[in-house]
Amino acid sequence: MEAAILVVIMIAGFTYSAIKTKESWKNRCKRTLKEKYGKEPEKKEFKRELIRNYLDTVGGTQQVDEVTWNDLNMDDVYQRINNCDSTMGEEILYAKLHYAKQTKDEEELLEKRIAFCEADDEKRYHLEETLSKLGKRDEAYYIPSFIQTVEDFAISNLWVYQMLRILLVVVVVAAVVFHNIYALSALVVVFLVNLSVYIFTVRLKFDQEIHMMGTAAYLITVARELEQEYRKDKICEELAPLLPVFDKMDKKAFLLNIQSRNAMGDVFEMLQDFLLGVTQWHILTYMKVLNQFMDNQDVYLKIYRVVGELDAAVSTGSFRKSLPLVTVPEYEEAKQLEMEEIYHPLLHGAVTNSMELQHNCIITGSNASGKSTFIKTIAVNVILAQSIHTCTAKRMHLPHAKMITSMAVRDDILSGDSYFIKEIKYLKRILDALSEDELVICIIDEILRGTNTQERIAASKAIMEYLAHHNCIAIVASHDKELTELEKTGYDNYHFSEEFGEEDIVFDYKLQKGPANSQNAIRLLSFTGFPETIIERAENIRSEYR
Repeated sequence: MEAAILVVIMIAGFTYSAIKTKESWKNRCKRTLKEKYGKEPEKKEFKRELIRNYLDTVGGTQQVDEVTWNDLNMDDVYQRINNCDSTMGEEILYAKLHYAKQTKDEEELLEKRIAFCEADDEKRYHLEETLSKLGKRDEAYYIPSFIQTVEDFAISNLWVYQMLRILLVVVVVAAVVFHNIYALSALVVVFLVNLSVYIFTVRLKFDQEIHMMGTAAYLITVARELEQEYRKDKICEELAPLLPVFDKMDKKAFLLNIQSRNAMGDVFEMLQDFLLGVTQWHILTYMKVLNQFMDNQDVYLKIYRVVGELDAAVSTGSFRKSLPLVTVPEYEEAKQLEMEEIYHPLLHGAVTNSMELQHNCIITGSNASGKSTFIKTIAVNVILAQSIHTCTAKRMHLPHAKMITSMAVRDDILSGDSYFIKEIKYLKRILDALSEDELVICIIDEILRGTNTQERIAASKAIMEYLAHHNCIAIVASHDKELTELEKTGYDNYHFSEEFGEEDIVFDYKLQKGPANSQNAIRLLSFTGFPETIIERAENIRSEYR
């Protein structure tokens, strides 16, 4: 008797602990949702290969190629923006930054969604709470590729599981009717067989597919909840005509999602999971839902995109609120750029700069003076303008254009390409991107630095003159003063400068008109402690070249 009481107490204690743990987890999640909006996202593991699954699977026209993406450290920019509550939001935001192209209607819808978040904190919190139900489990990132190849995940010999379910029903009825040792024994045997099939088939063989199906199907439930809750606010109207094809899926989605959430340790859900497993419910329902997805793949992916865009819009609103200075871009047909107090979104306390660029331009200046950071700032903001309708500036006017860069060139040991070969391939892809049908903004840092001075100057001038006669805005940063002579061929001159002290160099990082007239490489050697003999010899050699 005492042993039985002890067992009951232990079970009650375990149950109470599980309930309190889950409540504590939910409260932490709610607190995080309420506090994170408008703040810089916390540093966390960046699951690049997972997050880019939608982009790789669904595809679409990418305005930002991988070279440009890596040149600009756009993974870091993405992480600075990403405050999404679901895998769908993270994937769609990542794809949008690559597409970098929106219609006017898409921009207006984005602004409507952000205005909704800004107008009412409580409504915005409830929206995020609903989106967060979708979670960020690793398998959920693969839903787009899962849906596009869903027929490959069909389970064969379905009749076996159907027969096991029927057999279970028969022995249960027999046990109730006859209530003898034979009927009860048969029930126990069939129960154990079905349980074994569930464990060794569902749990060991199809567990990942069931998890993914649970989340994939649960998206429909959440999408329906969003459509009903925010119908009057008109922030997800696109869902209304898409959802009816999945009208029969709600109950199945809820039950499948219980199975997929067992990792949270809810004892009641685990018990329900095993009881359903004995009836082969998971396999049979899995196939029914899979068949619905097979018949409606395109519709499902549209729902996925709409929910993801809604989440990405909330994240964009949060990003804007976290910035010291932000604006929406103003587009114009003219081939020019106007930026007022623009800065890089990854820099805290950044120095702002302004520029009115009506021609191509070359930016010169000393080492570490700010050239590279400034041209990256322009490129990043052009991408942000056309992807999330946001610029880190006081004002920005620009034309719709494709952004392409050549900056962080590295040699490639695996392909055998030297630094210079890699660099000319990067530049050639810029020339190949030029088109009369679409304006290109090309930004080049230290053009042709991988070759000797004489040929570098000659080839650089030829390339820059070629760009000046095509449908592009070229922005080139260089140390080479000889390139400042291209002003006559349509290049404006700008520069960054510095002030020399007794023991250091002070940079103000402010853009100025005209070519640079100072150099600092030898002084930097001196300030960092190089032997005086090297400094003197360098000065003598430099004077010989003047």
